[in-house]
Amino acid sequence: MRFLLAAVLLASGTLIVSAAPPTPENGALIFTENGSCLVSAYTKSTYSHVALVLYESGEPIVFEAKPGGVIKTKYERYLATATAGKLNNGESVRLWLMNPRIDYRQGELHPMLVYANQELGTPYSVLPTVTGKTLNTQQCAQYVSSILETTPRFWFRDCKYQTPATLLRIARPGYGSMHLIVERKSKSSSVFARIFAAWK
Repeated sequence: MRFLLAAVLLASGTLIVSAAPPTPENGALIFTENGSCLVSAYTKSTYSHVALVLYESGEPIVFEAKPGGVIKTKYERYLATATAGKLNNGESVRLWLMNPRIDYRQGELHPMLVYANQELGTPYSVLPTVTGKTLNTQQCAQYVSSILETTPRFWFRDCKYQTPATLLRIARPGYGSMHLIVERKSKSSSVFARIFAAWK
């Protein structure tokens, strides 16, 4: 399994992890830049995905909604795999970490963690965002917005309409600066890049 993971990582570009990435705090946000040309085309933003970090038993866990459903992943594994296999016209895929300006209190973290865990396994769909219909699904920004909304710090008119870009605009005042934590540089000679170039 490790060999297969290493092969996928090498085939999809060069992975650069920040030498000393900042430690994610409880409630930290992770934004993916250039992760999906489809999402970027719809949202008119380079930010294509968002996830949230919460601690369980003293360990940072990344909660996210993505194709396949709502999942949680250990932080280190997320950093190693989140940018693999992304096709975006040869652009470097980056992960940006934003820690809260003011630490979340335990009274805020408990409902965040309860909601994040109760939604695990919920199907993924962007249809509510695009059509306005309410479905029992989640997309990345909807899921993270809903978690943030369990605290008194945030309120969203309707979480299903949130995109990574709109969430970034709304959350930015409550969060510190963005720190680049991972960058996957595209190999121009990779099979994926050649296929994408031929597709044009």
